[in-house]
Amino acid sequence: MKMLRIKSLIVAFFVGLSFSLSAQNAFKDWQGFSENNTPAILTEQTYKDKSCIKLDGKNEAIIIRKDKKYENFRIDLDIASRVMGGIGFHVKNEQNYQFLYFRPGYGGTQEAIQYVPIYNGGLSWVMYHYPIYEAKAAIAQLEWFHATIEVRGRIMKVFVNYKKEPDLIVSLLDTDTDNGSILLRSMFGESYFANVYIQELPKILYEWSVSEQLVRDKTYEYTDIKKIKNWTKINDRRDEMVNLKRYYEYPNGTVFTRCNVVSEADKPKLMYFDFTGKLKVFLNGKEVYNYARFKLERLELYQNCTALELKKGDNELVFIIEGDASFFGEGFNAMGRKQHQNWGFVAGLADMAR
Repeated sequence: MKMLRIKSLIVAFFVGLSFSLSAQNAFKDWQGFSENNTPAILTEQTYKDKSCIKLDGKNEAIIIRKDKKYENFRIDLDIASRVMGGIGFHVKNEQNYQFLYFRPGYGGTQEAIQYVPIYNGGLSWVMYHYPIYEAKAAIAQLEWFHATIEVRGRIMKVFVNYKKEPDLIVSLLDTDTDNGSILLRSMFGESYFANVYIQELPKILYEWSVSEQLVRDKTYEYTDIKKIKNWTKINDRRDEMVNLKRYYEYPNGTVFTRCNVVSEADKPKLMYFDFTGKLKVFLNGKEVYNYARFKLERLELYQNCTALELKKGDNELVFIIEGDASFFGEGFNAMGRKQHQNWGFVAGLADMAR
């Protein structure tokens, strides 16, 4: 068993454990288009001491990276814009994508950052606004600022100038796709983009089947899965946490959960995960992780990491998990009954570093 404690995404990024990182300073993998959707030639230049690409909003309005699709990702970049410059993601085509943009002329006001879904080319900025879809940020016209956009599941976080706390947190609205290309766009004037880095984040595992509830405080092994008679399929993409209390009227036991992982080849992947209570993890019947003590702390996707040796085709991933009742003795009192208060997990897969 290979096991790592990772305290933050930043640590995982710099030690290079798994994430696919791309640096596009030369923008060689990007294609440019005018505001009339005709091809544009991209030329790098220097603006205020940074090597960058300039989009004038007309002849060069959009640059798009079409060679790779991203679902969960983190993008870091420097932006200097006159009116409006931003990042499109989950791009299906030039008329449909998610869009996050900055208005430097409104720096310090509630209109400095705005998120809108682009449906069939429509920039519906009057429909999606403060206090949910807009936020303040200390930015100024044609002055460099740093932006970090992190998308995990349906949640987007936006950080300006290396802040530890996000300037904007928003639940993404539905579009036709939950993955796609990434583009950079300027409107109503020039924008400069530099030091663009895209980091692919673990793909959250949402599709699980959960067993009926079993008696807790008993030791279960993978072979006990044969005794399970009833399975319930779950798949809630609005919540990256698998909150097991949702599925049991009286949550006070132990359950088996299983997920099918399809691999295109025999290859290892890293599983990032966290949980409450006790947990055993099995891959294709083999134990890969076992925590028999009681764990009760705030869940983070990157707290734990273990290697999974996937085989080509279908792979069965099984969790045996008990919640926090034993932490409180017989359970925490929930209006007259002793039960689990925290019972669940989060898990995602990422490629090994190359």
